[in-house]
Amino acid sequence: MSATSARPSHAAQPSGSAFILKKALISALVALVLFSLMIGIRTEAGPQGGLIYWTRFGDLAALVGAVFGGSIVVELLRQWWGPVDKDRVVPKPVQSAMSFAGRWLAPALLVFTFLVPVIFYNQRYILDLSILVLTYVMLGWGLNVVVGLAGLLDLGYVAFYAVGAYSYALLATNFGLSFWVCLPLAGILAAFWGVLLGFPVLRLRGDYLAIVTLAFGEIIRLVIINWQSLTGGPNGVSGIPRPTMFGIPLTAGDDGLAAKLGIEFSPTHRLVFLFYLILAMALIT
Repeated sequence: MSATSARPSHAAQPSGSAFILKKALISALVALVLFSLMIGIRTEAGPQGGLIYWTRFGDLAALVGAVFGGSIVVELLRQWWGPVDKDRVVPKPVQSAMSFAGRWLAPALLVFTFLVPVIFYNQRYILDLSILVLTYVMLGWGLNVVVGLAGLLDLGYVAFYAVGAYSYALLATNFGLSFWVCLPLAGILAAFWGVLLGFPVLRLRGDYLAIVTLAFGEIIRLVIINWQSLTGGPNGVSGIPRPTMFGIPLTAGDDGLAAKLGIEFSPTHRLVFLFYLILAMALIT
């Protein structure tokens, strides 16, 4: 067998503690740059309307440290696993562990998701963040239908999210419609705008479709910001009625859900209700 036809040895691959440490440091530096403003500094509107901020450098350091350690572990596993070739046989213990993880990881995560309101009941920030995460999970799965399954490069997908959100707000504030009426109407109107956009660009593909959808998203943004008499402009729509649980308000009044169930009222009830609602919608999506 000639030297050129011989299989490359594992020693030819970059290895050694210096290489692993270098990659880990680069990963940690990238994490520091990406999360310094997202995690390290938190901003919020103050009581006087001005912007206030505070630092969370401890959380940032923990995240960067986790990335640094995780990068080292990944590189060590990669070197232990070796390069991919047809003659490699996966060890039996590894096969069993991967099979077990693949079978039980998703159900375990789903059970944990259902228990989030119970575990973090008194932590308003965690519940608000969880609702936001589930909202974007649902949007991501919807985007996967357009981009992943249909293969259409839609760069204005978030515009339909804006149409649905503002449709709900305007219907609730101007016509006094209930939460359970506005919710499906918002989805229907967002889908209707998708149909309106779809007909003119039905024959477009690739970059042309991306340009049209990008322009549509920009048009929606400019209309929402500048049509202040309808949308409130940058300030948004105020005075949106709070959601109800099948017509029962989640308030502290005698007609509220807490009074009907004979339990002490808590503002967290509304967050828990919204959490499970958006979780159900995400699973349906």
